[in-house]
Amino acid sequence: MKEKKDCKIVQDLLPNYIDKLTSKETNTYIEEHINECKECKKILDAMKKEILVEDKKGEKKKIKYIKKYNHKLRILKMSLLSIILIIVVLFIAFPGRNMMIIASLQNKFKDYEQQSDNVYIKTSYYPSQTVATYDNYYKDGIEKHVMTYLEDNVKSMQYIYPNQNRTFVDGPDYKNLYIMDGQYLYNPLNNYTYYDSIKTLFIMSRSYKITTGKVNGKDCYILKTAYKEEIPALEFYIEKNTGLVLQTIQSVSVNGEDRGIITIQYEYSFGTVTDEDMQEPDETEYTLVEDNQ
Repeated sequence: MKEKKDCKIVQDLLPNYIDKLTSKETNTYIEEHINECKECKKILDAMKKEILVEDKKGEKKKIKYIKKYNHKLRILKMSLLSIILIIVVLFIAFPGRNMMIIASLQNKFKDYEQQSDNVYIKTSYYPSQTVATYDNYYKDGIEKHVMTYLEDNVKSMQYIYPNQNRTFVDGPDYKNLYIMDGQYLYNPLNNYTYYDSIKTLFIMSRSYKITTGKVNGKDCYILKTAYKEEIPALEFYIEKNTGLVLQTIQSVSVNGEDRGIITIQYEYSFGTVTDEDMQEPDETEYTLVEDNQ
């Protein structure tokens, strides 16, 4: 009877014994009993084997879960990477690409803008029934504009000083001189890529569709924009190496009537304007026209 009672006590203690939760004295008691009791030893071995099997199953489940988690994590990383790449591509393509092009052209333009105190600019219009050419000379704060009017066979030479505007007009049968006081200075160079802030640059980049092309063999960026219907569509051909506009193309309308497309081309020469180029005609050959307002 005592042995059965001892077996019952030992068997109740075995789970704690396996988990190493029993005291040293209890362990000695259990081990002495197991050494003499085959039945309790058999139960102990069975319990250990069962725990080992459960541990292996648990480890397999854990490994399977980790693999499944890692697989999902890889998919998530790839998805995030794809989204980032798409955003980067879209930014670079538009408007990021446009922003970089416009910024680059403005930086190059600034180098030539510093040389605008001595520059000759020839402007040609195609087709034109009025002005054929427009020659602009700038030197030492003085401007000279020479315009040839095809329709009336008239040539106009305008000299702009800091405080006075003098215009010599050669007609078919007359020569007139118009003098106006005041300051009428023009900006020698047109900067179609000007921006004063990142916000302005961003807005510009969204306003233009930028492609590439050539004008007289020179590589250009083509900035094309279309505003509201009442404002003509514009194309600006800006030289890649200088940031200077070489050509503009726009539709022309007068009082709502479409007059077709006009192309304007520009040629530049820096540091070549001489005092002789800026010399006025002989004033005595012209008739002064008073009160030209």
